[in-house]
Amino acid sequence: MCQSRPGSHKPPAVTAGLVLMLWLLVACASATAVPPHPPLDATYAAQLAALRDPAVPELPFADNPDPSQCGIPSRWGQEDLAWLTGLYEGQMVQEEVLLYDSHLRLKITASAPHGSQVRVLLFQQNPVIDYYLVKVAGAEPPNEGWVPAPFLSFEAVETGPEQE
Repeated sequence: MCQSRPGSHKPPAVTAGLVLMLWLLVACASATAVPPHPPLDATYAAQLAALRDPAVPELPFADNPDPSQCGIPSRWGQEDLAWLTGLYEGQMVQEEVLLYDSHLRLKITASAPHGSQVRVLLFQQNPVIDYYLVKVAGAEPPNEGWVPAPFLSFEAVETGPEQE
């Protein structure tokens, strides 16, 4: 019979239980069935929908699905003029361009007509759509907010009836 030190021998039931638990853990971790949590972007989209003001419309283009991947706003540092544009892919989608509280677009903070001149204050580089914090030139407060890049132009925007 083999001699062992006291306390170093584990009963077979404990060892078998540990092996079974380890096997279950590995099997469950590698299973390809339904994931235990929905994908981050679906969860995040649902959370945003619950927080977002109903007056905030859907964008006609893809937005940033994951805020943890969005950049930190930085000073624009250029004095170039910019203009708001309500055009997207040649179609007028916002005659009154909406400005938001942040890149999350939880609420509308201001708006200005298509073609309004703005001064860019901050820039936020993001994985899908960049955002600019702008101040509408000559407008009474509230006159600033974040605008998605497709609604900002660094070239003068035509405002005549041919754009409608």
